[in-house]
Amino acid sequence: MRHRCALCANDVVQGACNVNLVLPFCLTSCISIMTSHNQKYHTSRRLDDLITHYALSHRSSSRMFWRLIYVVRSRSNLLSHRAKIRNLKQSDIERVLTCCTRMIRYQFAWKRFPEAWVPPDASLFVQLRSLVQHLFDQYPVPNFMASVWWNNQYAPWELKLYQHLAKGLSLRQFSVLNHLRITKRMAALFMQAPDDLRLIESIRWGHVLSLGGDDRLARILISQTCLGMFTEDEKFWESVIRFLIQNQPLSADEIVEIVRFIQEQRFVPAETVWGRGAGEDPVQPDFTLRGRTLMSLRRHQANWRSELIEKGLMPPLDIHPLDFPWKRCKISSFRFEEEGIAWTIDELLTPRELRNEGRVMQHCVAEYTSECARGMTTIWSMKCHQGTRKRRTLTIEVAPKAKVILQASGKQNCTPSVEVSEILKRWAKQESLWYETMA
Repeated sequence: MRHRCALCANDVVQGACNVNLVLPFCLTSCISIMTSHNQKYHTSRRLDDLITHYALSHRSSSRMFWRLIYVVRSRSNLLSHRAKIRNLKQSDIERVLTCCTRMIRYQFAWKRFPEAWVPPDASLFVQLRSLVQHLFDQYPVPNFMASVWWNNQYAPWELKLYQHLAKGLSLRQFSVLNHLRITKRMAALFMQAPDDLRLIESIRWGHVLSLGGDDRLARILISQTCLGMFTEDEKFWESVIRFLIQNQPLSADEIVEIVRFIQEQRFVPAETVWGRGAGEDPVQPDFTLRGRTLMSLRRHQANWRSELIEKGLMPPLDIHPLDFPWKRCKISSFRFEEEGIAWTIDELLTPRELRNEGRVMQHCVAEYTSECARGMTTIWSMKCHQGTRKRRTLTIEVAPKAKVILQASGKQNCTPSVEVSEILKRWAKQESLWYETMA
């Protein structure tokens, strides 16, 4: 027996004695159909609103924007209302629109009209890449370069590099990268980099392979070390890469550990690596691999703390870093007694002494720790002793090589009194120090 559903007007065959079972089945189907229609409507509405939002933010070129959007929607599924669009995340759609707006910004560099684009039957981003290549490529550009048009994290020079390569020019001719030593082989390998790498990673990939390394080493350095980005000392890091290539095979963990160790020793502040009070300069700022073998580097990695302690560059383990003294300069201390009052001038030789001086005298002398540790300057404290009482009266900075008193400040950086200035002059005369305000 046939029944007609009042909602969808479909005929449903059902036995005469079981009519009541028809309606719930048909009603469920109708509700499902209605829900599907609502979903499609709201998806299309959200997509249209998003496109309009991007168009309003680029009013100066809105006509060209809508022209490109029309081509994209009519030729592909990138911004289509069809069912396939429901499988895309909103972030993917925003990337498509971001790519379109950036291409509009550089429409002066288009080599072809968008209407001539024939999209491939492929995934979303392959289609998007083909659109970029259609508009800009006069000569082939590596596939991985196309992502700079839709990535959120990008630099303007990356878009310019794409156009540079699209004109058939070499990576070596790109002025922004002049600080890198790009060889012909490196530039050629860059053009052959795998599609899954980003732009900067591809440059490093070509760099490693041009030095004789392989894909495995390049990917480890790119994904697990600081060499995934450009550095300020590329010449030094090239020597590290050569060292790693010469000592292959190495495990991925050891490669990462070697690079991390070298970075910490040469570039990271000692306070971070060694401990509080070690100073802002790196532990071994002149660290080099020149003359080292893999075995000697491994030994140094295991024993570097004890080696630096033996050289006097870092405090022994039983001494707090704040109490570790730097080397005393050749200028002597001073002591003068008169009428039961003793005046002393002594060099401050530890970070803790500088901090205490700055805390009591209420000035910023503690910030001179790094300069004192390197012997660039010296800090002296003048004290007045009267009986059991001792008070700080003056903080003095002296250039040790030139033997010049650079500054002398009292509490809160005040000018020293006449009495204190006379004591300072006595010490300056004793040690042949020059101070321009003493004339």
